[in-house]
Amino acid sequence: MRLSVTTVAAVAIFATTTVTNASAASGVAACSVTGASGSATFTNWTADYVDISGWVKDTAADGHHVAIRFRSMDGGTGWVTDWSWRHEYDGNGAVTSFTTYARPTGDDLDYIGVQVAVMEGSTIVRSCTDWA
Repeated sequence: MRLSVTTVAAVAIFATTTVTNASAASGVAACSVTGASGSATFTNWTADYVDISGWVKDTAADGHHVAIRFRSMDGGTGWVTDWSWRHEYDGNGAVTSFTTYARPTGDDLDYIGVQVAVMEGSTIVRSCTDWA
């Protein structure tokens, strides 16, 4: 099997941030694209639970709305789960903040992060992802 340089780099990055059930960790993920910025802080992070507080901001008067969602990855399978979007519809300069938690049915929170997007309806116009 041939691995691309991108795949090898992703594996190297993720290998340093794995969380086990025996430890609770914290982290931050944040990114920006033209028109949107967002961030999430993660606390009490284990392989099967995490507290999340975050925000997304609309940074352009472009007629699009913005959104943020939590992402998680199972380190054993590489499976990425995209959780529900949180939208901001009030236009340029508006911010939506939230506090929540994630508790999947299995130990699937080996890697966690956020995706921030500029959207048209339910279609992503442009986005970025950052992992804690």
